Amino acid sequence: MTIVNFSITEPLAEKINRVIKEWGFASKAEFFRFIAISFVERSERKRVREDFELAASCQNLEETVNAKFKGKQMPSLESQFSDLL
Repeated sequence: MTIVNFSITEPLAEKINRVIKEWGFASKAEFFRFIAISFVERSERKRVREDFELAASCQNLEETVNAKFKGKQMPSLESQFSDLL
């Protein structure tokens, strides 16, 4: 098991001690492990949700392009963006 040491300000320590008592954590170590695990899991869920949203957007774009240009050749990128140059 890896040991992590860091310093926190006294006002933050007081808030953490209050939360530890309110939520019934056995120690500061248990509190920080819980917070770290919670953050990592939330981060991973967010990444999965973003991947799902990107896939849904790509699917929607594909359906729109297929509906608009079905059987036709799409204009080149140069012609599509010619008014931006």
